Amino acid sequence: MFVLFFIFLTLFLLAKLNDVLGLRMGFHIKKDDFRDFSSKNVPQETAVSEIDKRFLQFKKLYSSFDATDFLQKAQKAFEIIFNAYSKGDIKTLKSLLSPRIFYAFSMAIEDRKKRGEILEGVLIRFIHSEITDISNVDDDLFVIVKFETEQSNVLKLKDGTILEGNADFIENRTEIWSFSRKKASTDARWYLHEIKS
Repeated sequence: MFVLFFIFLTLFLLAKLNDVLGLRMGFHIKKDDFRDFSSKNVPQETAVSEIDKRFLQFKKLYSSFDATDFLQKAQKAFEIIFNAYSKGDIKTLKSLLSPRIFYAFSMAIEDRKKRGEILEGVLIRFIHSEITDISNVDDDLFVIVKFETEQSNVLKLKDGTILEGNADFIENRTEIWSFSRKKASTDARWYLHEIKS
């Protein structure tokens, strides 16, 4: 008797649910709700990005600037500075760094020598490089480059004891390098001004 009662109750509830929900459980869209989103009805984006605006202003100040050429030279500078820092080559670093960052690099190299440490750094490859910003501040021009690289870095003592790193470990690193030069300077070289990891 109880079984029949529950069967009847279940059928009754299902019938009521069908009356309430019916086929409206899905999405119901009327034909009038459709709109034509073809390109002719979509306003065209004509806004210039901020970086493009700054680049155009930058070109007025420095008409000979070529982004592709600069990026190639920036990668070469990265490689030279990376190797010079690893080897403790102060002379090479001085010719490529601004005075402030040269001081920081030279102090780090001096401290390393005092502790009897050797840095073995290997730049394996550039994964990606791009200019992310260009600016003009007072008398200085700045070009910001983002470098994504694969590196191997091992810090060890002269007797071979490893303090940090692993020669078999390849590290992916992303660094933001800021290059600068004086606007009115006859020196056409760009110097490394700042590094952010």
